[in-house]
Amino acid sequence: MKGNDNFIMEMTEEINSKGVVVIDNVRRMPVYGEPYASPHYTISINHRGSVCTEYEGELVTFEQHNIAIVYPNRTLNVRSSSDDYQATLVVVSERLYERLAILNINNSRFHYEQHPHFTLTPSQYADVMSLVEALRIVSRLSASLPDDFIFPQLHILLQVIDTFRIENDGLNASAKGHISSRLYEAIIKHYKEHRDVEFYANLFCLSPKYFSTSIKRETGHSANYWIQQHVIHISKTLLRTEHKMSLQEISERLGFPDLASFSRYFKRATGITPSQYRHGKG
Repeated sequence: MKGNDNFIMEMTEEINSKGVVVIDNVRRMPVYGEPYASPHYTISINHRGSVCTEYEGELVTFEQHNIAIVYPNRTLNVRSSSDDYQATLVVVSERLYERLAILNINNSRFHYEQHPHFTLTPSQYADVMSLVEALRIVSRLSASLPDDFIFPQLHILLQVIDTFRIENDGLNASAKGHISSRLYEAIIKHYKEHRDVEFYANLFCLSPKYFSTSIKRETGHSANYWIQQHVIHISKTLLRTEHKMSLQEISERLGFPDLASFSRYFKRATGITPSQYRHGKG
């Protein structure tokens, strides 16, 4: 069946309620022939068959035993899929994705933005599916239980997937010479005091122009994009989870000189104010 019926969007309420939903026996992609951007963080494991899709403007073929990590609001345009296509999707709600971001899953984002999928070996595929099966069972119960019940299983799955990616692609060693491989660690360490590209360029003893060009070439996005992404992920998590903290306290926690500066930064990046986000208006 290849229609424009977006079954993931139809499941948004369930995804938000449970935190994680495992969708088994997927035989079609959500939308064919037109751009589609899911608001959810999604792990896709392909059991058999293939899908040809345009991901952020680049053609990608997703084949048997490929596993893909697609970050929220990345644009897909599915061109075609084989008749025997079958996959499992693990779809994560915004609130759990924001908790994962705190644990630095975005450290791998530099890679996945450019290479959204890799191939599992047969033994790795079996291991991943065992973890997915456990997660699927837990997710059935999670609507009536706190997020802390399902979050550890999800985090373990992602850690295992990234370990397999590094083993298979051999990118851990080769990436050490890449500026982008060290940038995220620097952002984590310095983002409260420094949100300007010039600081990070100086940190690596590079001119801002060369630094920016290198990051753009290696990751597909500017250095400023990655700095802003991290600050906004931390901001959103604090706004949604630290209910006893005032907006002023959150702005101080993030290193902004005052609430007005934080509000301007947040609105410029998201289109809404921190207060609007906290009250579910974005």
